[in-house]
Amino acid sequence: MRRLTLILSDFYLSEEAGRDVRLPPTHELPNLEWLLRFADPPRPIGDWRRWLIEQTPPGWQQASIAACSSYGYLDVQDLKSAWFATPVALEARLDHVRLLDRGLMHLDEPERAGFRDEFARIFGPTCQLKDGGARTFFLTGLPAMDVRTTDPARLLGSEIGPSLPAREAGDLRKLWAEIEMWLHGAAFNAARERAGKRRISALWIWGGDPMPRVFGESGLAARRYLGGDPLIESLGRRGEALEGSARAAPMRMQEVSATGGDVVVEFAALTGAPHESLPSLDAHWFAPARSALASGELERLDLVANDRCLRIRARQQWKLWRRNRHWLASLGA
Repeated sequence: MRRLTLILSDFYLSEEAGRDVRLPPTHELPNLEWLLRFADPPRPIGDWRRWLIEQTPPGWQQASIAACSSYGYLDVQDLKSAWFATPVALEARLDHVRLLDRGLMHLDEPERAGFRDEFARIFGPTCQLKDGGARTFFLTGLPAMDVRTTDPARLLGSEIGPSLPAREAGDLRKLWAEIEMWLHGAAFNAARERAGKRRISALWIWGGDPMPRVFGESGLAARRYLGGDPLIESLGRRGEALEGSARAAPMRMQEVSATGGDVVVEFAALTGAPHESLPSLDAHWFAPARSALASGELERLDLVANDRCLRIRARQQWKLWRRNRHWLASLGA
């Protein structure tokens, strides 16, 4: 491949996530440290989904993030009322409520089906949950509204109060509260508790607010999109070169085809499966990317994390004057 873009979709440090955030464990990540040592100065890109959508055909830039992510999941008539409804686990403190540091819940297919069925009996037919993969549902029936919402990945380990929908969003806040009350006594949660699993505290409703029509760089025309986020899966489905459908991120970089073109791979590094963890990525992705860049086999690596894009170009290791520092300092700079 010519260019590889790696997105750490849930990696946000305290500047973005709010006060009193618990930083991720400071593992030793020698290959990531090497890559960051030779990276160009970081470019602020804001929300990674908006950044990625800005580089797609203009038609996508007039819809919400939830609508853009729902290709293949929702019917066309549902797009204008599409919202993410992400299952989260919350914790009540003395004076506030926090999203747990691993509070983005991933549900398997039978669990998702049971959750949707129970939701439909309580809130249907006006509101419906449609499958969005292991990480989220799509909520339909709530009209689009011009209200700012927050990706819950930005709030891991943080107080949620400042990021809840504004009081002007009456319908959204009312539905949110009704869902919380339902979940408190839901049969779905009782079954999870019996199975020794953590309860779902709420559905975090977000991403249905209109996206400003902005046009960024158009240089990224990826041939393949790999990962579990619905936007990545949606882009993958629309890609003609993906051989039919979206795919999950493979465990190792060597599993990505060596054919030419650009590849985008998304990982939930803090809340995903073990093979998406930072130590696993360092061994199975950052190490081979380091070798491929050093040899010139890979032209460019873009690493997206913490609202920044860091670009490492081929054969940058000749710049020996670059000072080495801890990877966490580099990503948080």
